[in-house]
Amino acid sequence: MASIVFRNVRLIDGIADQPRDGVSLVVENDRIRAVGGGEIPVPGNAAVIDLKGQTVVPGLIDTHVHTTLMDKESLPLFLAAGVTSARDVGGKLEKVLQLRTDLNSGAQLGPRLFVLGPLLDGSDQSLDGPFAELLDSVPSVDAVPEKIGGLLKAGVDGIKIYFSMPPDTVRAVIKFVDKRVPITAHLGYTHSLDAIQAGIDGLEHVLISPYNEFCAVGMQFGLGASMLDPAFFPKLIKGWEAADLKAEGARTWIGSMVDKQVNMGTTLDLLWLAKFGIDAARRDPDRKLIPPMALARQQQMVAHLGERPDWDIGNPLAETASGVRALEKHQLVTRTLHEAGGLIVGGTDCGGLSYPPPGFALLRELELLAEAIGSMAAIKAVTATAARYLRQQENLGTIAPGRYADMLVVDGDPIRDVRELRRLKTVYRGGVAHDPQGLLAQVPQRAREQAAMESTR
Repeated sequence: MASIVFRNVRLIDGIADQPRDGVSLVVENDRIRAVGGGEIPVPGNAAVIDLKGQTVVPGLIDTHVHTTLMDKESLPLFLAAGVTSARDVGGKLEKVLQLRTDLNSGAQLGPRLFVLGPLLDGSDQSLDGPFAELLDSVPSVDAVPEKIGGLLKAGVDGIKIYFSMPPDTVRAVIKFVDKRVPITAHLGYTHSLDAIQAGIDGLEHVLISPYNEFCAVGMQFGLGASMLDPAFFPKLIKGWEAADLKAEGARTWIGSMVDKQVNMGTTLDLLWLAKFGIDAARRDPDRKLIPPMALARQQQMVAHLGERPDWDIGNPLAETASGVRALEKHQLVTRTLHEAGGLIVGGTDCGGLSYPPPGFALLRELELLAEAIGSMAAIKAVTATAARYLRQQENLGTIAPGRYADMLVVDGDPIRDVRELRRLKTVYRGGVAHDPQGLLAQVPQRAREQAAMESTR
């Protein structure tokens, strides 16, 4: 691959707190070789690209996706939205390992992929239907060496503890892994303070994992709670609506997260629809990009949701005023943690959610993060901080010598408004340029899928 020199760059490098103007970048093969002010030496036979008036940003990283719940042909959506790396936080082991091989080798077009293998429940099963495939059980402390040892031997990039794993097993998993790979969790039976003190690396979902530390004692869940209970999520939303963020439990949680430097994977977009509104969502151009597999799952829910024009995105939780108030609490938790020195990381749960669609869901997450912590901090949450969470900071997340040439050329200023990341001109993954519009032309879109989907209803 020939060298490329980019000149007159306005650079958001993921490191500094302010953009830099007049920067030059040198890319050789798949890596960034030099970053400097003004003119820098041009390697022989290098192509020179003038980016005056445009901004370069590190490729975005979505730390919470489920790639096996979306069609392979939809994976270029990530690149089309500027997401050059993603972490699959729950999938059938052989499937996610094969996807990682295909994506990282270039056999499949899409983001770099890091995988955690299955969601590790306790003896109770937290999901059913098509989502049950994502689960595996660690039924006791005695099962930890075989189960976790097998995942580490298979080469996973991390471990994901799930809702029904009890505290003694959570502690045993963390002790067994002994920091060899990062461990994150979507907690339920175990309170997050127990996992934090045991040495966990991250938590997923402000909505769920720290809930017990913020809600009233009478609204907590624990052993025996079930996400399959129809009352579970409404109770969760009500608990957040009434939560006192200045209570002792909340203050203790913030202090522990900061002291232990535990990453908080926010997934604020779980309630993005509550803020955006169903009517606006029905007119949203991103709606046509929902993967066919997700549309098929949503179609199966029509019996529960009823015949309605928004069957493909319908989410009763997100339609209530309580959903908006809960989201505002989550944003305030995020802001408080950030201002205290905690680690904020953006993720989306795309694949698990049908809408917003892959890649573009992270742009929605960024909007909500920017409202909470500002544009620069929000961008770092899905670049530099996310890379450290993945232990890939020497390869990803910043524009610096030695890093992969994963970067975005934006015809706008995302510090002024993160929504300007949608003015994406070119995506580079490993120094290879991709045209966002060309990528979108390759993926399934609702205009092509709608007739087939509607004809089966």
